[in-house]
Amino acid sequence: MGIGNRLGGVLVWAVAATVGVADGAQTTERVTTVRLGGSLDGQSGDRYYGVYVPTRFGGELTIKTTSGRVAELRGPSSEVVSNGRDLGMDHQGWYTFKIEGAKERYKVETTFVQVGQSTKRPWNFYYWPTKADSLHEPWAGGNGRVDTMQLNGDDQWLAMPGAYIPPGRDIVWAGPNGILETQPSAGDDATWFPNLYDDLFWLGPDKDHGGQLTRFMTPSPLLKYDQLFGTSARQWEAAYSQSKDVARWPGHCLGGAVASILLNDPIPSPGSGLTTDELKALWAELGENHLNHRIGDYANEIPPGPPRPGPDVCDYKVPRVHAMLETHIRGEKKPLLGNLRAFPPRGTTNEVWNHGLYKYIASYHAIPGRGPRAVRIVLELHANSGSSLNGQDNKDRVVYYEYSLVYGMDGRVDETNPQLADWISVGGEAQFAPLNVLEVAQSQWAGHNPYVTEANVRSLDMANGGNPLGGIRNLARLRSTPPQFRPVAEYEAGRAPLLASGGVDDEPVRRFGGFRRFRLFGR
Repeated sequence: MGIGNRLGGVLVWAVAATVGVADGAQTTERVTTVRLGGSLDGQSGDRYYGVYVPTRFGGELTIKTTSGRVAELRGPSSEVVSNGRDLGMDHQGWYTFKIEGAKERYKVETTFVQVGQSTKRPWNFYYWPTKADSLHEPWAGGNGRVDTMQLNGDDQWLAMPGAYIPPGRDIVWAGPNGILETQPSAGDDATWFPNLYDDLFWLGPDKDHGGQLTRFMTPSPLLKYDQLFGTSARQWEAAYSQSKDVARWPGHCLGGAVASILLNDPIPSPGSGLTTDELKALWAELGENHLNHRIGDYANEIPPGPPRPGPDVCDYKVPRVHAMLETHIRGEKKPLLGNLRAFPPRGTTNEVWNHGLYKYIASYHAIPGRGPRAVRIVLELHANSGSSLNGQDNKDRVVYYEYSLVYGMDGRVDETNPQLADWISVGGEAQFAPLNVLEVAQSQWAGHNPYVTEANVRSLDMANGGNPLGGIRNLARLRSTPPQFRPVAEYEAGRAPLLASGGVDDEPVRRFGGFRRFRLFGR
């Protein structure tokens, strides 16, 4: 490239490109630059233009004109390039083209869009909260007092009968057996969320047309697992892993997200009696132990923000985050693990929502007044759902980030000067910057629950090692009909309850799993 002169706000390169003429000779033409993702209006005549693509990871470069046609689009090595086609890897640099045949003044416009997508799409899952069912004061329309006067089973009081109670506050927790057995009196409410240690059904407080309590059929992954293998996994999970907190977000999203990234979409063995969601729950339990996952490349300890235009605490993490996305999702076609934090509109910064990140769409815009390697990127990031159960919410979590950064001459994000970056905004299904974006290098499948083993779970999963003709200790033959599972009261009758050492009020063995080095928590 020659030396550029700024004329009327348009950068004109005096010796910018060598182009062919009709007789086959070569001549040097003046080339006017157009910003990547920008436009020039009021143009006339046959003219040559140049646009700079800063990234080595490619993307679709599209040139448009309001009059005439785009011709002679060539890349950094003078190779002919198809307009609107992906450039491919290692083709960063200047692109020149000609607008010819225009009959009137015209506007020339450039767009550059990079799509990164992993070969494997992580499957959607459900996060299986660790909080058991509870009675609580209604969030709206309550009378501000505890109306329930009697406990059933091993349920536990959180507020005394007749006492004042704020809206939404818990009144009764399920006890060590994990099953809410107390029915709310009029004026109080009950909430049921599926969890790993559920029974086969739950009696809701509302009555049907016959005056009977509504009976909800529930997913029961550990209860069914116990009856297939003769174990006490459900009791252990209820006694040791209940979250004694009003918050319902702690659960198994770390295990579910890692499993969704590394494993095939689970297929229950015929005759096992498990649903796909229940089989995914068992993998989520095995994957929840953060000590068994080895992390390779990473962007970590990202402040929540939320990001704002101009200087803020998130800015310096922009180059590392975008380098992770380009290098692994676009370059290697691998999904990444990320904690995208809370959902809007009322989420808090301490909430952890782990997902498999598998696709992004990035629109590039060169920044006026700066060199061509400084760009503003509008990014649409796709992750799998962590709340999909029984086919509901079976869609991506989509978040939007906007930030600016600088590329190096090698076409990679320049991470040596993070102070030049600006994390401008966050939107879509996110309130804050993510806590981390991680490459899962290797995993071993051993969760906290000693009764749930990799060998047993694989034997139930046709897509990840299972054999439909046998290999399961208590499911040794292919069944023509599913097993008849029994409810907790019947199956566990006569068994001594499992209690955490020191009593049920001790801190659970696991509230949230977390990488010691990476602070990556499983809800």
